Amino acid sequence: MIRRNHVGKIILLSMVIFMHSVKAFLIAPTKNNIIRTDAFSSTQITFKSTSITTTTSLGMGIDFVDPSYNLAIGTFGIGLASGFLEDLRDGEGEKLLTAKPFGALALLFTLFAAFLTFQTFTLRFAFDDDSFSLVRSNDGSSIGENVVVGGENKWKYTSFRNWEFLPNEKFPILVYFREDQTPVDSRETVPLVVDNLEGQVHFFPAISNSQELKEGFLKNGCSRVEK
Repeated sequence: MIRRNHVGKIILLSMVIFMHSVKAFLIAPTKNNIIRTDAFSSTQITFKSTSITTTTSLGMGIDFVDPSYNLAIGTFGIGLASGFLEDLRDGEGEKLLTAKPFGALALLFTLFAAFLTFQTFTLRFAFDDDSFSLVRSNDGSSIGENVVVGGENKWKYTSFRNWEFLPNEKFPILVYFREDQTPVDSRETVPLVVDNLEGQVHFFPAISNSQELKEGFLKNGCSRVEK
C-alpha cells in the first residue's frame, strides 16, 4: 500500500518522466480512430473505437486500450484552483504573499495538463500475442527507443515481475511495472520503491483506462506480487 505522503512524489515523478520523454512523441493521431492495415495490401480502413479493440497490424492481433483523460482533467483542476488562490486579496485589495507561489503552481499544472492531454491523444498502451507495448495511437507503430534505458517500448509478458497502479487502482496516477527483459547493464534505478524484486522498473502516467489495463495484464498472465 502506498502511503499518502508518497502521492506528491508520485505526481512529481510522473511529470519528470513525461517531460523527459517529450522528444520521443512527434506524430499526432486521428482522434478516436484506429487504423487497420492489411498485411498484404496498402489499403487502410478507419473505424471508431469505443473499448479495447482488436485490430490487425502486419498480420498480428493487437488490443489497444482506451485512453483516459482523468489525469489530465485532474491536473488542470489543480492548476485552475491554484489560479483562483493566486488572486486572493486582503482587506485593502492587495494580493496575499501566497500569490506568486500559487501563480507558479497554476502555470505549472496547466502546462502539464496540456502535455498530458497531448500524450493521452497520441499514445496507446497495447497488448499483442506475446507482449505489452506503448505505441502511437494513429497506427500502432513504435514510438522509438525508451528514453531512459534504451530498447523498444515493448516487453514480453513472460518478463513481468510485478505491476501496480499508484497510489491505487481507484485513483491511478502512475502505471508501474517491473520486468527482467532489460539487460542488467542497461538498467536504471528510480527514486520510488514499490518492491525489492530484480529487474527494471517502469512508470507511465495513467493515460489509459486502468480497468482495461488490469484486465489485459491478468488475461495475458503478467506476474504480480500479491498484497
